[in-house]
Amino acid sequence: MRISEVEIHEFDFELEDVGTWNNRQAYDPDSTLEPPGFVLTIRTADGEEGYYRGFYFVPAMLAQVRMAAGTLIGRDPLEREELWQDLWKRFRHLDHAGVGPIDVALWDLAGRHFDAPISALLGGSPDPVPAYASTFMADEEDDGLNSPEAYADFAEQCCDDGYPGFKIHGFGDPSRDIEICRAVAERVGGEMDLMLDPASEYDTYAETLRVGRVMDELDYFWYEDPMGDGGESLEMNRNLARDLDTPILGVEHVRGGPFGRTDHLAHDALDMVRAEAHLDCGITGVMKIAHVVEGFGRDVELHVGGPSHLHCMSAIRNTNYYEHALLHPQGFDWMVDQGFVDSPEVVDSDGHVPIPGGPGLGVEIDWDFVERRQTGHELFDSEAASGLP
Repeated sequence: MRISEVEIHEFDFELEDVGTWNNRQAYDPDSTLEPPGFVLTIRTADGEEGYYRGFYFVPAMLAQVRMAAGTLIGRDPLEREELWQDLWKRFRHLDHAGVGPIDVALWDLAGRHFDAPISALLGGSPDPVPAYASTFMADEEDDGLNSPEAYADFAEQCCDDGYPGFKIHGFGDPSRDIEICRAVAERVGGEMDLMLDPASEYDTYAETLRVGRVMDELDYFWYEDPMGDGGESLEMNRNLARDLDTPILGVEHVRGGPFGRTDHLAHDALDMVRAEAHLDCGITGVMKIAHVVEGFGRDVELHVGGPSHLHCMSAIRNTNYYEHALLHPQGFDWMVDQGFVDSPEVVDSDGHVPIPGGPGLGVEIDWDFVERRQTGHELFDSEAASGLP
């Protein structure tokens, strides 16, 4: 079996009632955003296919997928480890953003070829996994996430809906975020695991530590990538992990794969580790990271949603929660669900999400949606060099 074609369908999403505030997507009932998306198809000469639906950091991903496409032609799609190693080296001067889409599509193809879900290929369990409610960033709308009380109300709603955990994306301002954390803890503390993700908005170590000490006082489950360096600094992270009791979750923004995670863990610069199939080199990359983290006796938490993460979690012992994101009291449709025939993220009354049971990823691309909103199309069907050293 050999890869004969690599195909890209570009399209856009429609996010009603979403605009930008404080340089981030936020609730805005007067706005509609149309961010880009894509479907990558890897096809063999005998017509077998695997898919990846991309929904964020699309330009960076597609630039590298295009560079790699010609190097995939003629290769055996079931030799995923060899292909992963080749792509890791090929993009060693860059951030490896194109490796994840390719690897996930190859896993989907393998599952369809063997008529088995990816979870089974990984040796995972079919049992549903627990999810936490992960909020949108704060906004200024009267019916939005505009105050500590609004966050507490939403946390209570999510608790009533069965979620066992609740993560705050706040204002990115230490004093205002502290107020939110206190209000949420007062309302649902003891009933849910609580997390804070400042999204790397804090500028100084002093203010980061000040917020962290409140996390300690309120018994938060984790404190995630708070500082503006994005988790790059081993020394800063080590100091934070030393000075606080609340576990520090990090390196969401560091593209070092399993190798960079090893460095952070070996230097006691993290308590818990972020990973994701989208930007950390696919399902293969996530499982490598998970095994590294397991060896250090720590936990790995997967960033944002998608069916690939459900399959990975089925086979990872040292993980706690699926991130159901991004959520808002007004309940609009974010990008993670769009582009599939059925949503892969169906949260039950106990706050758990089932593992898709169909072949491969176990989800089907909504080709009517893709074609209706299509903005571009490319087909690669001949061998070519990547142009990279």
